[in-house]
Amino acid sequence: MKRTLVRLVPLLFLAASPVAAQTLPRPNPTLERIWRLGNDSSQLQPLAQVLLDSLGPRLNGSPAHKAANDWMVKTYGSWGITARNEQYGTWRSWRRGITHLDLLQPRVRSLEAMMLAWSVGTNGKKVEGKVMVLPDLADSAAFKAWLPAAKGNFVLTSFAEPSCRPDSSIKQFALPASFERFTKERTSARDEWRSRVRRTGLSADSLHLALAKAGARGILTSLWS
Repeated sequence: MKRTLVRLVPLLFLAASPVAAQTLPRPNPTLERIWRLGNDSSQLQPLAQVLLDSLGPRLNGSPAHKAANDWMVKTYGSWGITARNEQYGTWRSWRRGITHLDLLQPRVRSLEAMMLAWSVGTNGKKVEGKVMVLPDLADSAAFKAWLPAAKGNFVLTSFAEPSCRPDSSIKQFALPASFERFTKERTSARDEWRSRVRRTGLSADSLHLALAKAGARGILTSLWS
């Protein structure tokens, strides 16, 4: 995979009153030109539109990464700026395919999910398995003894949020005492979950790697916003 070598000209953003924004502490042609370019000729919006919307995510090794590099080289060339792609590291090429996750029991329900970048693909085949929660174990020795039980199963490694509603909504419709009790119980449950993970003796990344090596069919995590 290649990257683009370019020279970047910084934009100057000043927080000032409308009157002060039109002047500088002292005359400076360079700062005045940067100010004019930033306000009258900024390419931020068209560049961001292509890179963020049209091309989208550009993770290393993905086709969009190379497409972004090639587009930037072409764009800078049209501005009279010399740019080229340079080899930077070696990446295994990959493309994100379709992710479809379904709960089969005790009832059928399609879930909102996305396979993480660089995950092992399934070659279009369905993968089914039972789901288990990371158990509450005494220490790292107990975790190692349990680890073979993860083989062939999907393992949940994130804290189970007690509600899908935002705090603002819960606070709006709950009694003050009820909301306070809810937040305290949730904080306590989160702390208990963190302690559960720590007792495995592994960091989050090491935990996932250990589960994968043990033959877990998949690892399910939740990114809660």
